[in-house]
Amino acid sequence: MHGNLLDEYDRALPVLRARGQALQAELTAWLAAAPGLKIHSVELRLKGRASLAHKLARPDRDYAELWDITDLIGLRVITYFEDAVDRVAELVERRLPVDLSHSIDKRRRHQAGAFGYRSLHYVCRLGYGVGHGDGPGDSDDLLPERARCEVQVRTVLEHAWAEIEHDLGYKAPGAMPGPVRRRLHRIAGLLELADQEFVGIRRELDDYAGALPRRIESAAADVPLDHLSLVALLDCAEVRAVDAAIARDLDKPLGVTPFFPDYLLKMLAAAGVDTVAAARDGVRTRAGAIVAMVRPYFAFTSREWSLSPDRMPQILRGYALFFLAHAVVLDSPALGLDKVERLTRLYRELDYPDDERAAQRVASSLVAALREAAPSA
Repeated sequence: MHGNLLDEYDRALPVLRARGQALQAELTAWLAAAPGLKIHSVELRLKGRASLAHKLARPDRDYAELWDITDLIGLRVITYFEDAVDRVAELVERRLPVDLSHSIDKRRRHQAGAFGYRSLHYVCRLGYGVGHGDGPGDSDDLLPERARCEVQVRTVLEHAWAEIEHDLGYKAPGAMPGPVRRRLHRIAGLLELADQEFVGIRRELDDYAGALPRRIESAAADVPLDHLSLVALLDCAEVRAVDAAIARDLDKPLGVTPFFPDYLLKMLAAAGVDTVAAARDGVRTRAGAIVAMVRPYFAFTSREWSLSPDRMPQILRGYALFFLAHAVVLDSPALGLDKVERLTRLYRELDYPDDERAAQRVASSLVAALREAAPSA
């Protein structure tokens, strides 16, 4: 009996694989089209022949036909956040013919140490497109309409837990030694808490980003510079105006892409500009000096690194802040040596942490270029 089912599986395997791949592609496309939904991955797994033989041989199960087995094709949707699981579930229930009598929400089970089993498990009719044109693939006698597949939805942490637990080789918790089981229970609690905390952190970041424009206008001194506040800073009128002036001076369009945020934040911090208020005030009061610095700076970079505006299709947003950092560092007594030392420290922090000589050479060359362009500086 089992041999006949395995032979039938061998014949159906190419069709199962094609149907599984088509369903994976459609599910991926549906999820990608869902507004604001970020998915880690959509995985496809076909049941291996050895695994199927082991399942058929179980004494506690009796399979009359191959299509009684629901996990010949398995799809796993892995989300970043716990609250995305329900959104994926809504999409699966709306787009696929779910067999609710065989599906289960294992998140509702409150068993100690059951973290890895908390995912949603849907059983869906695999042949739902047969004769209706509403699903992936065409009709095939080897894949009857009663065939089913499983769709599992879980978070990244739940997936990591399940994979590690599976690798340990204990599918049944009761088969695991007591002391080890207790340790796994503790880890399960930590991971469940971590899933909840990640959702809370993301919501807090969303709230913080949403409140930034108002905070910047009402109390900018209290807003430190970070990735989120930098985005809001780039939209401030002062920065937009100087960015536009730089673009005009170089006869280039001003793009929408920001100047490398990580580098820009490090540069501003090294120059002592660490709040939105300080950056706005600096751009406002030094606008003329910033624009005057642009052409001699790029003349220097063209000679030094072949970095010419001619090769730039557009000017990145935030160049005003890049030049602000230079202007702040160079805002010192007229002694060129002092300017070189200050600029050397900046380049040591940013570009040449292990090569003071190179940092000093670049700093001195840039100071000389700036002095040539403005002898009275």
